[in-house]
Amino acid sequence: MRPLDYTDMADLDIIRFLIGVAMLSYGSWLDFKTRRVPNVVWIYGGILGSLLLIYDASRIWEDYGYYLWALLFATFTLFFNSFIDEYILDKNQTMLWKASQYLAILCSLYFLFMFDSEDVSKNNYQMIDIIAIPFLMILMYIWFYFGPTIGGADVKAIMTISLITPFSFSFGDEPLTAFDSRGFPYPFVIFMNSLLLYLFIPIGLAFFNIVKGNLESPFFQIFFGTKMKISEAKESFVWPMQQVIGNKVVMVAFVKHKLDSEKEWKKLEEHGIKNPWITFKIPYIIPLAFSFILTAFFGDLFSSNIVQPLNSFFD
Repeated sequence: MRPLDYTDMADLDIIRFLIGVAMLSYGSWLDFKTRRVPNVVWIYGGILGSLLLIYDASRIWEDYGYYLWALLFATFTLFFNSFIDEYILDKNQTMLWKASQYLAILCSLYFLFMFDSEDVSKNNYQMIDIIAIPFLMILMYIWFYFGPTIGGADVKAIMTISLITPFSFSFGDEPLTAFDSRGFPYPFVIFMNSLLLYLFIPIGLAFFNIVKGNLESPFFQIFFGTKMKISEAKESFVWPMQQVIGNKVVMVAFVKHKLDSEKEWKKLEEHGIKNPWITFKIPYIIPLAFSFILTAFFGDLFSSNIVQPLNSFFD
């Protein structure tokens, strides 16, 4: 088995890092200003990441077989599926895309039947890294459709990162890892580190609400939002945490990203709520961009600061 020679990949690592920084910096600026990032940002990033991944695969595929290409085709189809709107495709384009989807399913089945677990060894993690790409993408699909308060640009950004930086690398001397031999697949580390940075937001909100005296039952909301005048909320990037359900005003912990805010503001006004609790539409691309940079220099901060201390506590 001939693994990728990571010692000779410094140039590719730099290219991948620069592509990611440029993409996420631009995406962060747009997310901060408008809370919207156009698909073209992630499409270009995904194309560049795919080309680099194809180059890597061309150097090692003979050691695995055609099922490596099958897995990559299925992965690319899964990625670009998030950008395809079948309603704006003409009949021929729709048929072509449907054929690509069916072929991707066949490629996935071919990979599952042909994959040899012996290809994953203690000192060779390249196949784990490649398998982790579609696995993370599937998790993002699930989070978007069933999870709370996450936008399409957020999940697309994470999916794009998995293509741009699929393999572990570090510009630091001794990057942190979850385990002695190696850590989680690199895109997962970036994602987890972004969640670690995200934890500072509820802590900061709780401190702000305590100082402002915004303390009222059921209290959990102090970690997720604050109080704001409806007139101001209508002009801000926020969602209502207080919602009218039936004929009662209730507090919700997590707001669905497809919530009709205008309708909810009107209902609250009709019930005499002038200063409702709101939760911010946080531009997640910003902590994700910081995580991308921090991970390249320091490694797995999430596991080192959260997972390992918890494990030692229960040992």
